Order: sequence, then C-alpha cells, then structure tokens
Amino acid sequence: MCESNVYLKENGTEKLIMENVAAITPAGENQFILKGLLGEQQQVSGIIENINLMGHKIILKAV
Repeated sequence: MCESNVYLKENGTEKLIMENVAAITPAGENQFILKGLLGEQQQVSGIIENINLMGHKIILKAV
C-alpha cells in the first residue's frame, strides 16, 4: 500500500489529522483536500513542510 498519514505541525508539535491518505489535491492558497482510501475527504490549511514517502508521513505546517 502507498498511503500516508498526514500531520499538522503547530508550535513545534505534530498532530495526526488523517490516516491512510491516498491523494492530496491543492484547493487554493495554502489549502489542501486530503482524500482517504474509502472516499473520505478533509480540507486543511497549511504549507508542505516535509514529505517522506518511504516513511508514509506527510507534514503540513500550520499557517
């Protein structure tokens, strides 16, 4: 499987916001739509800080 977990980093702390994310789509300035395996969606504000494909971890920094 190629899904990743997405975390939002705020004040130096990473908070898990969605597991098993299969796709991330830009939705405007500093906005992303996260799409899960089962069709669930979540919109989040932030900028990409780090993408670790081998570790299945994506970190967005709060803006």
